[in-house]
Amino acid sequence: MHEQRILAQIRELEGVVHRLERVRDAVGEVDVQRLEDAGAGHWAGQRRVAFKTVFDEARSSHARISSEIGDAIGDCKSKQRALAGSINPLEHPLLSAEAYLIALN
Repeated sequence: MHEQRILAQIRELEGVVHRLERVRDAVGEVDVQRLEDAGAGHWAGQRRVAFKTVFDEARSSHARISSEIGDAIGDCKSKQRALAGSINPLEHPLLSAEAYLIALN
């Protein structure tokens, strides 16, 4: 049944969303300022400047990663909603309801 495959895709995307949320949480737990403070104390002069330059690039990448993970989660949720909308609620009311329940959470 085509609708069953759609529901399976919605569930699969929900698993992806949960994994992405765990990664986003782990990225968010990284205390970038603490790492910078700890690392900067080991360098002096030009090496400290070089460390700070590289660390600023890493800080920017860290912020971008969090944003990109959020975008990926949003894309998955959008795809789930689109898939849920493709199940005819008149022909398959239970599957449609389940699909929307998953997609809208």
